[in-house]
Amino acid sequence: MELIDKLNWRYAAKAMNRQVIPQTKMDNIIEAISLAPTSSGLQPFEVYVITNQEVKDSIQSIAFNQSVVSDCSHLLVFAAWDTYTEERINKMFDLVNEVRGFKNEGWENYRQSLLRSYPPRDPEVNFNHTSKQAYIAFSQAITAAAFEEVYATPLVGFDNNVLYIILNLL
Repeated sequence: MELIDKLNWRYAAKAMNRQVIPQTKMDNIIEAISLAPTSSGLQPFEVYVITNQEVKDSIQSIAFNQSVVSDCSHLLVFAAWDTYTEERINKMFDLVNEVRGFKNEGWENYRQSLLRSYPPRDPEVNFNHTSKQAYIAFSQAITAAAFEEVYATPLVGFDNNVLYIILNLL
């Protein structure tokens, strides 16, 4: 099976060789992320593709100085929403309508159901939910990277607050 063959090819790379990944391969990986099967189809996260060497070097310094951060061609940062808001939910529904040519008539009840249930919840409950959705998308990305024969590795263990400052997310 091709999927299993590609997954057997991949491993968690402990070092990168600064090889530049062709844009077509990166586009396929990003497209796979956008197609991730997240809960409610909301894609409650942002993905930042970082190629600027100075920014990667800054992030390396807060990521236990792991060389893969600076030595990779593209650093993908998955940032889960801190909570669900009416604005974010509506924006995602509007985007899906635009991209797929939908009209809300068929699923307006679903939108209203999400608006009634997600935003009122405790922000910590929502963040726990959105971060799990980001992991679903990450899994899709790492699988797509295997299909593209792009070395990739998961990386955690950095200072979120400093990362937010570096990426200007605050």
